[in-house]
Amino acid sequence: MPIEERLRGAGLPPLPRPAWLEVDTEALAANLQTVRAVAPPGSGLMAVVKADGYGHGLEVAGRTFAAAGAERLAVATFDEAVRLRAALPDGPPIVVLFAVPLEALAQAAGARIELAASDAGWLAEALPRWAEVRAGPGAELRLHLEVETGFLRAGLRPTAVAAAAGAITATPGVALAGLWTHLADPADEQVTAAQLACFREAEARLPQAGLSLPGSHVAASGGIFVGAAAGTRSVRPGLALYGSLPADLPLSGAAAAAAARLRPALGLKARPVRVEEVASGERVGYGGTWRADRPSRVATLPLGYGDGWSRALSGRASALVRGRRVPLVGVVAMDAVAADVTDVEPPVTRADEFVLLGQQGGERIRPEELAQARTTIAWEVLAGMAARIPRVYHAGPGPTGLRVQGSEVFGGGTRG
Repeated sequence: MPIEERLRGAGLPPLPRPAWLEVDTEALAANLQTVRAVAPPGSGLMAVVKADGYGHGLEVAGRTFAAAGAERLAVATFDEAVRLRAALPDGPPIVVLFAVPLEALAQAAGARIELAASDAGWLAEALPRWAEVRAGPGAELRLHLEVETGFLRAGLRPTAVAAAAGAITATPGVALAGLWTHLADPADEQVTAAQLACFREAEARLPQAGLSLPGSHVAASGGIFVGAAAGTRSVRPGLALYGSLPADLPLSGAAAAAAARLRPALGLKARPVRVEEVASGERVGYGGTWRADRPSRVATLPLGYGDGWSRALSGRASALVRGRRVPLVGVVAMDAVAADVTDVEPPVTRADEFVLLGQQGGERIRPEELAQARTTIAWEVLAGMAARIPRVYHAGPGPTGLRVQGSEVFGGGTRG
């Protein structure tokens, strides 16, 4: 059924252009349960929804994971946290994983936004600032103290953790919400073991200093599936929640079976704005890099690198139409890409739906395939989807909502 009919049937407005993303919220919720089954029993789950929910949509991803039972949500920046809290005023705590301006401390505490303390200098400034801006005896600032275990990007060395934790707990209205670190290479057993040993060293220093151990979180998606989450109270999945896993993870047994159950939730679709007969020898696109070597038929799809379809995919990707692959040809432009549909019979028309990411019939184009073509990673493929391309949300067979340029429309109205 054409997208226009599906939207109309759900009481939703039409798309502003014939290119869109489709997000399966049922797949997102199912992926969370799959990840929970792999994590250690009783672990809390902190769903990572940074970078616009890995391109799926910050607010919808946050609402979906919260409804599916996530105990916390995590973002990278304070403005993401503020947007998410506006969408989920009664939702779970939100953790910001990177440093925030000191001016944000009071707002964070009031909105149940928990912050990462990843630098001794920041912490030395934040604690006295909190004493100045604390709104009252009931206000509490919750900090997750990051431990440097070998990633060498952020965190305090293990020898400095106990003193920092002591300063946090000694400051009125500040709570140590957790210790955490990030694994550099979950697929490398030796590197991961060394990082975990370093983290345990930091943990051991707290009771030696007379401090209680808070909860801890170490494992993101790769760490969860290789078993690096044992002994921690929470896990911090991102990529797996969206249906992908880091490449080359050494998986076996239950973890391998669970990985096979992950369902990609994002599809990129378009209908052509033009289907043109091209004579043998004619060139298509910027620079004329593709020349027809026979009488051909070329469809112009109205999306490009301005939408997150990278220019690096020029001449290296396919699309699906009528359940079969066709090559994308020529240079990817900001707003358009061309498909060679010469071999599709009967001829493609402007009514045909193309899939550039996702499934059609028995064929599927996965983020990993596009990542390999671009010599990058699946994270970048997903997170790179631009805000300007509309998102159509669906659960089951029909659409449930639409996001266009940041405004969401659902059955009950609009959320800006």
